[in-house]
Amino acid sequence: MIDVESLLAGVVAPDVDELPDLEVALMVVDVRRLVDATDALWIRLLAEFDRRELWRLDGARSAAAWLRRECRLVHPTTATALVVARAAEALPASGEAFRSGSISFEHMRAIAPAAEPERREVALRADPIFARAALWMNPRQMGNVVRTWLQLADG
Repeated sequence: MIDVESLLAGVVAPDVDELPDLEVALMVVDVRRLVDATDALWIRLLAEFDRRELWRLDGARSAAAWLRRECRLVHPTTATALVVARAAEALPASGEAFRSGSISFEHMRAIAPAAEPERREVALRADPIFARAALWMNPRQMGNVVRTWLQLADG
């Protein structure tokens, strides 16, 4: 079991205004990596939570409704998180790149429309290409690639 309280204590403890300039600059990058890693863990947990339909245990109407109530999130956030969780499960190469920290939540969000059930089989063939492209593209560029791919795949 992960000791979340200890992790949180380490995150909130630094007095950043007392840190030297170089350390602040380095921590910006390092903490972003930490955010990406925790996003990936949260999405993995969310995918399993959704797969097991654990939201049903206390009478919630849906996973999104449960997340809105328990995590105090708004609808677009919950819907996006669930779409990304399902896509990370459906697309093994992109999902692994996300879980390993090679690509961000925003990259995975850009790739997620390709994983819709009606095109999932063809998306599996494109998945390794998406995962590699996301390594050197920013999320906006990745979104453009996926939109172009969707037009071709659906065309």
